[in-house]
Amino acid sequence: MNQSTANRCGDMDPTELKIAMMRADVSQKNIADELSVSRQAVHLLFNNRATSHKIITAISKAINVDLQRIWPSSYLYHTEPRKPGRSRSYLK
Repeated sequence: MNQSTANRCGDMDPTELKIAMMRADVSQKNIADELSVSRQAVHLLFNNRATSHKIITAISKAINVDLQRIWPSSYLYHTEPRKPGRSRSYLK
């Protein structure tokens, strides 16, 4: 997700998310180790190339920010992230 896409959707910019994680003293490796997933799985999520409710929830808890503030496009109306590229016509 590039910056213009993040701002358009209302989602937190990846850079802002990384800064929030640094402030919370949490790394992508920490999240991956805690969840027993690869670091690449976490990295792909940061670059909007994958979705994982488990990873997103762990990041949200680690930085103590509500899911709806970080990813409103996915969590404002739903409890699970939408798949990348999926039509939003179901929201109407």
